[in-house]
Amino acid sequence: MTAADRSSAVVDIARLEELADIMLPAAHGMPSASEAGAVSLYIDEVLGWRSDLRQPLAEALAALDPTTFTVEALSAFLSEDEAAYAALTTVVAACYYLSPVVRDRIGYPGQVAKTYDPFAYTEWVADGLLDPVVERGPIWREAPG
Repeated sequence: MTAADRSSAVVDIARLEELADIMLPAAHGMPSASEAGAVSLYIDEVLGWRSDLRQPLAEALAALDPTTFTVEALSAFLSEDEAAYAALTTVVAACYYLSPVVRDRIGYPGQVAKTYDPFAYTEWVADGLLDPVVERGPIWREAPG
């Protein structure tokens, strides 16, 4: 993204943090968005992945006042500006779940490589579910050209 693209949609991080705390307050053993450091630490990463959300997010921040905003108002905002709503909720959730504090509390270790044993058969293979396919043998059609 060029500097011109970034300047066309400046994100007010402090305002976003206030809204994020209203959307994701501390509850049930989970930290609030600001307690997790979600927005301030991960906004650049999220918008780096989804730069298409920058402009609608800036529009959402311009439209919503954190001093009067409520979670109930979020539903109304969806009908007013669906793109801004989607950007706001996506960015806040993405930032929140990138936080190691949050990931630890929900027991998510991140992406983990899983090994695969091609010689290990699952029960349904051992029960013969694929036998008709194996007996039929390979079939295919040649692609034209």
